[in-house]
Amino acid sequence: MAILYEDSVIVCDDDAITIKTYYFPVGSKRIPYTDIRHVEPFTMGAMTGKYRIWGMGLSPHWFHLDVARPRKTEALLLDVGALIKPIITPDDCSAVRAILKEKTRR
Repeated sequence: MAILYEDSVIVCDDDAITIKTYYFPVGSKRIPYTDIRHVEPFTMGAMTGKYRIWGMGLSPHWFHLDVARPRKTEALLLDVGALIKPIITPDDCSAVRAILKEKTRR
C-alpha cells in the first residue's frame, strides 16, 4: 500500500486512514475510507479541545493522543456513523482533508 501522508499521529494510505495512539495505553485505529460519511473542519480553542491531550469531555468527540495539540488550532472531525466522532489533528490538516475528500468523495 502506498502511503499518501504520514506524520506522528496520522497515516493515510490507499485504503484507509490510521489514527496512531487512539486507544489506551497505545493502539491505533484504522478507518477505511468507505466508512467515513463526512469530514468537517474543526477549529479548536480553549473550550473546544485545544488542551485536551487524549479522550473526550461532555461532547461526543474523541481526541486521540497528541501532545502537540495545544500548539494546533485546526482539526478534522470524522463522521463514521457512530455516536462517538473522532477528531484528528494532523500536522497538515489541508493535505489530509484533500486526501479524505478525494478518497471519500465527500
